[in-house]
Formats: sequence, C-alpha cells, structure tokens
Amino acid sequence: MLIKKIILILLCGFSFLFSQNSFLSGLEEIVTKAEEQKNEESKVLNNAFKQRMKTQKMARDTLLIRMDFNSTLYQKKLREDADGFNTKFLNLINSKKEIALVVKKLPEFAKKIERFKSIWSAFYENIKQLEQDSNDTKAIQYIIDNNLKVLEDMEYIFSNFIKFYQSSDKLEKSMAHIKSMLFTQVGKPRMYILKIVKERLLIKQNIDKETNQKRLQESIKNMDRLMKALKEGDKTLELHGTEEREILEKLLISQQFWEKIKQLVEKKKLSTEDVVKLIEKNDKFIEAHNVVVKLSKASFDN
Repeated sequence: MLIKKIILILLCGFSFLFSQNSFLSGLEEIVTKAEEQKNEESKVLNNAFKQRMKTQKMARDTLLIRMDFNSTLYQKKLREDADGFNTKFLNLINSKKEIALVVKKLPEFAKKIERFKSIWSAFYENIKQLEQDSNDTKAIQYIIDNNLKVLEDMEYIFSNFIKFYQSSDKLEKSMAHIKSMLFTQVGKPRMYILKIVKERLLIKQNIDKETNQKRLQESIKNMDRLMKALKEGDKTLELHGTEEREILEKLLISQQFWEKIKQLVEKKKLSTEDVVKLIEKNDKFIEAHNVVVKLSKASFDN
C-alpha cells in the first residue's frame, strides 16, 4: 500500500503536464491492478511454502496417537492439519493460470500433480479413519509408510512451481530467485524440527530403527547447517545471512530451543517425561521460528 501511494504521489507531481483527469485515473487503475496481482501471487506462493512442515507434523502426531500420548487431542489436531493442508493444496493446484506457466516449461509437472492428488487423497482418507479410531493400525501404518513420499512429492511441486513461476524480465527474475531461495530456506527449519522429532519417536517405538537412526543423524546435520546459514550465510544453500539485530535476536531464541531439542533426541532412551519436554519444545521452536520467517519476509520486501 505504501509503494502504491508513493507511486501515485510521484505521478501526481507530473500531472500539470496532462489536463485530463482520465489519464491519472487510468494510471491509478494500472498501479492498483499490479498491486492486486502481486498480492495474489504472494498468496499462492505462501500456500506452497507452508505445507512442507505439515506433512511431518501429521506424521509426528500420528506417532503420538500410536503411543496413546494424549490421543484425543492429537486426533483433533491431526484432522485440523489435514483439512488445512487439503484446502491450501487445492488452492495451489487450482490456480490454473499460475500452474499453466509452469506446465508450459515443464510438461511433466501436470502428471506429477495428478499423481500427488491420488497419493494425498489416500493419505487424507487414512487420517480421517484415525480420527475416528485411534487404534486403527492400518491407518497408522499407512501414514508412517507414506509421509515422506507426500513430503518429497510436495517438495517437487513446490520447488518447480517456484523455479518457473517467475517474471521473464532478467532483473525481476533474479530478484524473484533470491527471494524464493530466502523464503524456502528460512522456513525449512520448521519442517526439519518436526521431521527430527518424528524420527526420534519412530526409533523410540522400534519402527525401522536402523534406517530412522541414520535419517535422524542426517536431519540433525542438515538442521545445524541451516540454522548457522540463516545467520552467517552459505553459498551452497544460496543464503547471505543477516546482520539485522531483530532477526538475529529471534534466531537466537530459535537456536536455543533447537539445542534443547537436540539434547533430547540424542538421548539413548526417552522417558515419558522426555517426550513431554520434546513435544513442548518442538511446538515452541515452531512458534519462535514463525517470527523469524515473518521478519525475514518483511525485511526483504522493504
């Protein structure tokens, strides 16, 4: 809105060159439409950015239900997250104009979306079943077996949508790439933290223990690198770091929660009390890091 006002003020400053009010009215309409389009694009992209962590949160909550850890609460949360994912994912794939831009450059993108719709439909149905019956072992097993597939396919759709959904103007395209990489990486710790907690709960419940131990160690390594990169930068991750005091202060809070979570997940045995602490700090990390994401977006847009 501020940018719009500034543009209009500048235009009005030159209005003495034009005697017809219709000219300025037309310019205002152009600026308004451009701003509306930008807002609409932002909504579509935000719908894509937010769904990665939901795939791992749904898997984590399924494991808590399997452990009979406050099952009624997590059955409710699981269904709420699934409903939200379903709505926002449909909003993304139903944005026909935007999807068409990607399909034009990546023809197989349309097939990938159709395949994912099928996978997600089955995943969603099993979540509905688990909401009705916390002891539905088939539904639990399906969610455990397929959550990474949902995440990987969502990542494919997400990354290619961002990659090809950009302006043809070289400068705008370059800025869009920098912005998309920042937003992609700054929000990713929320997904990693849920994936890490999920993997530790799988180990606790003796589910594919060796594989999940390897995955956990890799996830911890990736999380450490990413948290450092958000502050100091990382060329491979295409992050430049930050020197903004407010963002650094909030990153410190996220980092402190991460260190406490890491101490818990690296324990050989988790007590019931440890699980309570782990879930509490997991949720607090996400709450704290949401602020980092918002500040980072605001800083880039300013």
